[in-house]
Amino acid sequence: MPVLHDDPPNATVARLCLGGHLEQLRCTRGLTLEQVATTLYVSTSKLCRIERGRHRASVDDVARLADFYQAHGPERDRLLEWTRLAQGRSVYHSFADVADASCRDYLDVEAAGLRAVYMPQVLPAVLRTASYARELLGPVSGAEADRRLWLMRLRQQRFLQTGSGAVRVLLGEGALAPGVGGPEVMREQHRRLLHAPVEVRVLAGHRALRASAGFSVAVLDGGRLTLTAREGEDGRPSLSPDRKGRTAARFEELWQAACDFRVLAA
Repeated sequence: MPVLHDDPPNATVARLCLGGHLEQLRCTRGLTLEQVATTLYVSTSKLCRIERGRHRASVDDVARLADFYQAHGPERDRLLEWTRLAQGRSVYHSFADVADASCRDYLDVEAAGLRAVYMPQVLPAVLRTASYARELLGPVSGAEADRRLWLMRLRQQRFLQTGSGAVRVLLGEGALAPGVGGPEVMREQHRRLLHAPVEVRVLAGHRALRASAGFSVAVLDGGRLTLTAREGEDGRPSLSPDRKGRTAARFEELWQAACDFRVLAA
């Protein structure tokens, strides 16, 4: 059986790629979830969770779906390989005390395929200094703060190891104001941004106000699966497919309207 990549995807990414490809196979054949579920005698909710990457499908389940969709040869092998890889745990499993399952899914995707981030009010975690991050934690106990900072450092390490140069970071003007920790903390943070291996642009305040909700865009499986992440009211990131590329297109629109951070800082 051929491997998917020289560096196999982590369990979360494999689960999401599997679900996205199964959904594509179903939609290409003009079938609804209900039609497939009725034919294969499985629940619609289970199929929905598999397609959304929220359920670890068994090899038998995926083999039945592959046969039903007439996916043969390398395509079938690929689906089954994803299924086996998806049985593993998140790289961040040991941080369950400070990151729930939804957040851990996002962190795995962030390391594997992050391409664009828009943050209107604060800096993204992968670019924060320890001082800046500690200020954002506020009145958190010392033990919990240490765990969250440790998690942030791991995110940054993985981010730098997985081709961060392809990532574009768009900040709202307010994210650079000295409101977090004061001028000294922000001067240190600005120096970090100037040397970051990513392209950073800044969106003027009036434009950022009209695009106040932050989001990120990740690309997986060689560009065949694009996901978007947004924070819910509880602060947890929620992953979903970028339907028709609307979120990616929105980022491009905002990016073109922004200024290069290095020019502003000069």
